[in-house]
Amino acid sequence: MIWNLPVRLGTGLVLLFDAMYVGLASTLYIQNRYWVPFVLPLFGTSALTYVLLVAWRVLFEQAEQRRVKSVFSRMVSPNVMHEVLQAETLALGGARREVTVLFADVRGFTEFTDKSQDKAEAYIAANKLSPESAEAYFDEQARETLNTVNTYLALVADQVKKHDGTLDKYIGDCVMAFWGAPTVMEKQALCCVRAAIDAQRTVFDLNKRRVEENQKRELENMARASAGLTPKPMMPILLLGTGINTGLATAGLMGSEQHQFNYTVFGREVNLASRLESLSGRGRILISEATYKCLLRDDKEIAATCVALPDPQKLKGFGAAVKVYEVPWRIPGSDPFDEEFATRIFGDATQSTNFIKRENL
Repeated sequence: MIWNLPVRLGTGLVLLFDAMYVGLASTLYIQNRYWVPFVLPLFGTSALTYVLLVAWRVLFEQAEQRRVKSVFSRMVSPNVMHEVLQAETLALGGARREVTVLFADVRGFTEFTDKSQDKAEAYIAANKLSPESAEAYFDEQARETLNTVNTYLALVADQVKKHDGTLDKYIGDCVMAFWGAPTVMEKQALCCVRAAIDAQRTVFDLNKRRVEENQKRELENMARASAGLTPKPMMPILLLGTGINTGLATAGLMGSEQHQFNYTVFGREVNLASRLESLSGRGRILISEATYKCLLRDDKEIAATCVALPDPQKLKGFGAAVKVYEVPWRIPGSDPFDEEFATRIFGDATQSTNFIKRENL
């Protein structure tokens, strides 16, 4: 009972049987003057065995919980973590699961890094910095670049965890996440799509604030130029391209005992989500037909807003063309400007801010 049952239930049953034993021993002695061992079975055997077994379970179960927490604490929301720790049987070594997979890539990051590199080299050449100073300047630019991409990736990761998804990994400037594993999840596709919509809206709001900041910096840089000071750099504006697919995949811990584990999913359906992300372009959410059918079942309102692409798409690695749908994410009545303007930020920040001014008039 102590070994196989939950601690509370096992403890209760042990106390119940101890009480029954005391009652039986007392009755036999009072009525028939039969004496049976009393102290040794209760305290020498029952109590000692109970303490040792509970201590053993606590030691090893807490060690297992710490291992699971180390794998999932930064990947899932607290309520998913609670389900993982409460589950009596949890297949982490490999299982076939129906999952919904999301890939969200930060668009424009390559152009941003190339432009930053060019500006850094021009600044070093213009100011004739020493090798040590040039290296320090490059390091500073690298930190700023990393902070920029981390800002956008963190917005996506926050929405994944908010909607009870499992954050799998960062692949360069791309986020991979999935729903439906390690625990079975109802309406997983709907949660994934909602997370993608909220992520796009959050990035949209961030870009608006950055454009406003760039407008202020333009005015400030005029004054700095008059004073012979180095102008402040414009804040980069990046976008998201998102691909989502639902289907059967293999889920489990990948790695070895000597190296870090990673709980992930892989298979054909995961590859399809990745291909949809590559197809999505800038500021768009593309979903597969399987995900769209899940939306029809779970939320007809969101499904009604989805728009099928005119023709089935031929994707790399897939023999047959795939039917694809786009999920609109803009809030009705919000600012009407098209975020494609953001690609101009890498050439001339003034163009992008002026574009917004025109569109908001």
